[in-house]
Amino acid sequence: MTIDEATTFLVYVQIPIKDVFLNIPVNTNNHFLNTLLIRLSTWILGDSDFSVRLPSLFGHLLYIIFSFKLIRAISTRTIVILCGIVLLHLNPYFMDFFGLARGYSLSWGLMMASMYYLYRYIEEKKNKYINWSFAFAGLSVYSILIALNYFLALIVAFNFIFLLDFLKNKIDTSAIVYLLKKNTSAILTSVILFALLAYPVSRVRANNEFYGEKGSFYNDTILSIVNQSLFGKKYFGMDFPDVLVAIAIAVYLGVIIYASRKLFSKTNNNTFTGGLTFGLLFTIACWSTITQFHLLGTPFLADRTALIYFPLFSILPIFFFSFFNKKKWLQIGLCLIPLFAYSYHFSKCANTFTVREWWFDTNTKDAITYFLENEKSEKKVTFGVRAWNSPSFHYYEKTWKLENQVDMIRLEQLSKNEFYDYYYIEESWSPEISIEKYEVVKKFDSRVLLRLKSEN
Repeated sequence: MTIDEATTFLVYVQIPIKDVFLNIPVNTNNHFLNTLLIRLSTWILGDSDFSVRLPSLFGHLLYIIFSFKLIRAISTRTIVILCGIVLLHLNPYFMDFFGLARGYSLSWGLMMASMYYLYRYIEEKKNKYINWSFAFAGLSVYSILIALNYFLALIVAFNFIFLLDFLKNKIDTSAIVYLLKKNTSAILTSVILFALLAYPVSRVRANNEFYGEKGSFYNDTILSIVNQSLFGKKYFGMDFPDVLVAIAIAVYLGVIIYASRKLFSKTNNNTFTGGLTFGLLFTIACWSTITQFHLLGTPFLADRTALIYFPLFSILPIFFFSFFNKKKWLQIGLCLIPLFAYSYHFSKCANTFTVREWWFDTNTKDAITYFLENEKSEKKVTFGVRAWNSPSFHYYEKTWKLENQVDMIRLEQLSKNEFYDYYYIEESWSPEISIEKYEVVKKFDSRVLLRLKSEN
């Protein structure tokens, strides 16, 4: 269990439900829908790692189902479908968050469902798909506030489609009446979200709790996703991340320009309209965070918060490859490049034992398990842990009901004058305590479990 997961459980899953809605105490760690579903899951199944993470596993299931449905709707070609699955799933950094008790997984799964129904509307022009798309988008926002960027982009993308229909079909009504009627779902969802989030978001803003960076959109948002996804790999030198971004820009421009050229031609079809609409969706989502930075001072999305752009962008290459349906061998050749590149990278970097963002909690559970099995004591002992490890320790202290055995003590900094029965710290921090009074019980990677010597 990692620091942010544990904090969600210890703080927001335990407080009165009205405080969850009002985000008291103020913190962006409270991913509203995720928190509420964790409360439901633990109420039914009891407190455990599985029940706490169950909502995220459900989010991953949604993402798998609707990403596959969307890919199949865009193309029926086997090679494009396989390439789409790889593009949308085999990013090791992105995949980390589907197993964590955070709102990211739920938000991405619901966002993918929203995008699927957006494309269904492009195909069939049925209003029920508008309703479903905005319903899922609203739930995505309530899972994590970052999805507001997607929600705004969705409103623009839908109205772009409506405007095309209005111009092409010469509908016998005024444009304003037509757009208002079509935007009923968007307006209703916006009102509900405003009622739910206006107060909590204002408190987050007042307390400057937004996570991000204040450098540039390219470095903080785009490059941070690429660098984190590469897991430190520099396959063709230090400039490789910039090369990848250049390729991504070429694909993005290819989709926008080619689909735009086909827009009012006789050869235009759902694939071209969809490509342009999803290109617009990605564009507005990017400009949303840029505008917020310049107008409101909100930090640029970075690292895990910027991952919202990964599925939004990864749809575009699927449209790009679909444009080559009449050139089968070229299409196959183009699809094979990302298919093998992503698969190779994922095989090298797939995380099965830790989380890249919160690597320092890799051995927390192992350390506590070892302590309980091997360090028997008839009295309650004190256990000193650094601040960023303490939420995970306190999580197990609570869920395993260890309060009568161990007193977990959070340490903002170490001191040579503080003596606890046990320490769990980075081995390199040993000089910061009176290490001569302790003995090593067990090492866990770079961390060490220390026990106060009996004579002390």
